Amino acid sequence: MIYRRPSRAFVANLMVLASMCAAVLLAQDAFPLREIEFEGNRNFASEDLLAVTGLELGKHVQKKDFDLAMRRLSDAGVFEGLSYRFGPHGDGYKLTIVLQEVVELFPVRFEGFEESEATLSALLKQRLPLYAGLVPGGGPMVRMIVNTLQARWGEQGGQEEIVASILPSGDGGFEMVIAPERQTTTIAFTRFHDTGEINALELQRIFNHSAIGEPYSEARLKELLHYNARPVFTERGYIGVTFCPCKAQPDPDSEGLLVDVRVEPGEVYLFGEVVWPEPLPIAPESLRKVNQIGSGQVANMKAAYDTMAGISEGAKRHGYMKAQATFDESVDHEQRRVHLEIDIALGKQYVFSRLIVSGLDILSEPAVRKRWGMEPGDPFDVRYPAYFLDRVKADAMFENLKRTSWNIDIDEVSGRVDVTLVFSGMADTPEKTHEGEIAPPF
Repeated sequence: MIYRRPSRAFVANLMVLASMCAAVLLAQDAFPLREIEFEGNRNFASEDLLAVTGLELGKHVQKKDFDLAMRRLSDAGVFEGLSYRFGPHGDGYKLTIVLQEVVELFPVRFEGFEESEATLSALLKQRLPLYAGLVPGGGPMVRMIVNTLQARWGEQGGQEEIVASILPSGDGGFEMVIAPERQTTTIAFTRFHDTGEINALELQRIFNHSAIGEPYSEARLKELLHYNARPVFTERGYIGVTFCPCKAQPDPDSEGLLVDVRVEPGEVYLFGEVVWPEPLPIAPESLRKVNQIGSGQVANMKAAYDTMAGISEGAKRHGYMKAQATFDESVDHEQRRVHLEIDIALGKQYVFSRLIVSGLDILSEPAVRKRWGMEPGDPFDVRYPAYFLDRVKADAMFENLKRTSWNIDIDEVSGRVDVTLVFSGMADTPEKTHEGEIAPPF
């Protein structure tokens, strides 16, 4: 018999295989759970998380028990990501669970119930260990809350359906309002009082355009005020404006309600620090064309949003199709200043690759191509295809032109964009010919 010494590679592979087998056997064996640790939980207490998992310290567990615990946590609906790891700890296991909580959570407010907010919160906490007064905008957690309160409402003889809605809160943010859905009367007309320098009749005209005919509730009225009345004040720097007390009474001239809203405009705020990205990712002259904000100016929030839109639009017309300009605001109510920190994310620059013309014959198509202004390799202007077709129609280039459309095909890897122009319902030949091209509308 001939003996050959095993190669180093063979020994290494054998050791790896042995380790894998040991890990599999370990995962299949039941050992006591000696310690459990949670990482990443900011809004939920570890003892509440442990209750949801169903795991108990000291109890024998296997990998399948850990998998089941993860499913239970996932079903709670408040985590965007979950992972775990486990290993030996004394004579048993130590389990570490890594949590990624939902980023946007909303405070909960109850309306229209016969029980106090404290009583309802205690009930939810008893039924839902992870209820902490903060909930995502939707999903399993919200459904469980609504179902729990629906059952309680039914036990008390309530017939209405319990609904959850995200509505503006008094501090300018948003909250989850949970309430029985009542039969409501619609808004017939809204009158504003104590509006300061804002013309009350003009405010009523703007607001009632959206409010008349809407079902009335206090929550719905506040939502309408937030989106349709507040901007009228914040355009003039009244950042701390508040609405209500409000009074609703039957309108003698209709079956709806006449709503009176008292306004406290407050003081005018100014822009404080306006921090731009460094280095600035766009040309300074491009910014100057659209910028409407600056330190010391009246804090016109519409101007701030318009500036961000102008920056984004300008960048998109230079090939940055996914450009987005945003700002974070911080309000100093004591100094009456609004500080802005600007972020400009340009993303990839896309270039025009080729033009495809559909619906024209061999005589008409060259006339269209001759007028097309973008060359292969030019930054792709997202507005140019629509602008080009509008010019074709305005110049009456074709007889009987009924419909045009366009679409683009984007190669995300190379950043190249193909444009297809579609013509239908016209004569076979151009009615007019034009020298030169239709240039981009810069």
